[in-house]
Amino acid sequence: MKKFLTLFLIILISTDFYSQNLHWQKIISNTKVAVKYYPPAKNIDNVLSKYESLIYSKRGVIQNYSDDKLNLELDFINYSDYTELNGIIYNKLKEDICFTIKIIFPFTQQDSVYWDHDLDSTILVEPNKTYANLVEATTVISPDGAFNISERSNGGYGDKIGVGFTSFYPIASVSTPSIGFGWGIDLGLPIVYRLYYNPSLGMIAEFDVSIVKETERFPNRSFFKIQLFEHDPEWHFRAALEKYYKINTEYFKKRVIKEGIWLPFTPLHTIRNYEDFGFAFHETNWNSKDKNFYNKPTIQADKSAGVYSFQYTEPWDIQIPIKKTDSLYEKGIVNQRILSKQIYEELKTSVIFDKNGFWQARRLKTPWFNTGYAVSITTNASPLLINSKRYRNIRDEEINPALQLNVDGIYFDSMEWNWHYDLNYNRDHFRTASYPLTFSTSLGQPKPSILNYSSQYEMMKCISEEMHVQGKLTMGNGYGWMPFSAGILDLFGTEINWYIKSDTNKKRLQFFRSISFQKPVVLLLNEGLEDTTFTKPPYIGYEKYFSKMLAYGFFPSFFSTNSSNNPYWEDSTKYNIGRKFFKKYIPLIQTISAAGWQPKTYASTQTKNINIERFGNSPQNGLYFTIYNISSKDEKVIIIIEANRLKLNNIIKILDLISGENIQFLYSDEKLILTTKILSENVQVLKLINPH
Repeated sequence: MKKFLTLFLIILISTDFYSQNLHWQKIISNTKVAVKYYPPAKNIDNVLSKYESLIYSKRGVIQNYSDDKLNLELDFINYSDYTELNGIIYNKLKEDICFTIKIIFPFTQQDSVYWDHDLDSTILVEPNKTYANLVEATTVISPDGAFNISERSNGGYGDKIGVGFTSFYPIASVSTPSIGFGWGIDLGLPIVYRLYYNPSLGMIAEFDVSIVKETERFPNRSFFKIQLFEHDPEWHFRAALEKYYKINTEYFKKRVIKEGIWLPFTPLHTIRNYEDFGFAFHETNWNSKDKNFYNKPTIQADKSAGVYSFQYTEPWDIQIPIKKTDSLYEKGIVNQRILSKQIYEELKTSVIFDKNGFWQARRLKTPWFNTGYAVSITTNASPLLINSKRYRNIRDEEINPALQLNVDGIYFDSMEWNWHYDLNYNRDHFRTASYPLTFSTSLGQPKPSILNYSSQYEMMKCISEEMHVQGKLTMGNGYGWMPFSAGILDLFGTEINWYIKSDTNKKRLQFFRSISFQKPVVLLLNEGLEDTTFTKPPYIGYEKYFSKMLAYGFFPSFFSTNSSNNPYWEDSTKYNIGRKFFKKYIPLIQTISAAGWQPKTYASTQTKNINIERFGNSPQNGLYFTIYNISSKDEKVIIIIEANRLKLNNIIKILDLISGENIQFLYSDEKLILTTKILSENVQVLKLINPH
């Protein structure tokens, strides 16, 4: 009787666990695993055999797979509304091994399956096609050259990271008319990954990893995580994102209280009537003084104005000014007699090696140095690195002095510029690595390496956790396509070029919005701020730039055409031209950003090139829609809002907050229908108002 009761309770508990993710549970039991080794003996995947029956427990299922080189354990842990897969890969060999591990969740329904590509793109799946949203993943070719290259070697610049591609988003999704399936990575585990769908195989997650014996935290093994969840199929990718946010509340927690624009370096009180501009985040240094605030440290001056101060740091490389740009690697770059003792001591333990064992040493154009050029040597800034002085010196020289002045946060510059994509072949660094190693198929014989981003993530994570315990913040600049730091930083920035359309195209801005959720996103315009669209009446550049940022709830600002000299905020002629535009747009962005971006808009239009976003959940607490016209012509737009889904049955007014005009609307079949005209490259902010 006791055995029967125990078995009944286990079944009851398991059924309760499964009930919220029922469709995935049916798929999980048929999971398949394949692996491709590098260099491959054959250009085919090796299917791993399941060598142990399913093991059921109160918390989920464990599956084991094996071939002649690897053992793999898949531990499926069931939570109330999703399943977490923890994968551990054991190397049977006593030598290094590089491979792509492919986890296949069979789902081969042929009818009415949609690949949810991104926020606004959904594709009906066809047989014999593979569906993915990928970006090229390579190390960065130095535009100014490098010292560790030769006629025989490219120094690793431009090499593939893994097989050369990674997913653009941290999740993937497919939908049927009745159910949506989502699968995604854990943002706390930086790894080279791909998520895609093949109708002949199913939903797939791939990881490019290598295994070595030196990694003390996971010797001769590697690991990964996948989150499996179900979502509302009607809203496709947007619904998948909403579920992902609910699963990962800690990663997407909003800590910023006051929002506004980003001020780079210029002391706040030197800007006349700075209150007009909506400053909230000041990138500065602890030893900077504000001459217009009793010559006190800018950190203290910022506090008097209620502006967050952030201590600048860029620990990813060491830059040494140089006059000769044609110096030889051995004589001019790694020469102990030329480098200062402190720099040499830092580099001795923190420098990363290229695939040939040389220091990763770029030639860098640096307007912030009088020489105009520097050698940029990539470093590993991880606080875990044994005997490394790099992290400690950054603490002593930058972070700790700022904390003594009670700075509000730490600012990480150039998060994804040159150095983060470098592959680190310095085996001394393998010992303290926290995250899976990878490789490059650009090498004829791929060998293990650390994706330098994962080492930098270790540093940012360490600082972020420390700041959060103290009620402080962290900020990052230079977002590219790595999503992981979104889970540890509190706001994100990037510098943009007015003339490069891809800097602010829909694809990129939607990515920023998606990985930040409701955290602030701030931008600086550099190249192009001297353009006549910003310097000559009617200053149409301001309207276009600010309208686009308002559409996504982002905060626009300016810096310098070369990211150094003649900054915008030190030129009163420039900022006085912009003043009226800041006064017009920034309060609106603050309003909608405070209400909070919501992935599911419950609003639609048949008009192409119209982007709709929703901010807020209810009229009582503020409910707003931004309607942005991407096209080069004015558009008359009919918008349908699902009033029943948002409980909008008693709306009495829809107000355009920019023009102040009321928008006419009517109710029909539990929908709210409105018609409006939107100018080219312009935006409307609609506030829905009820009697209360």
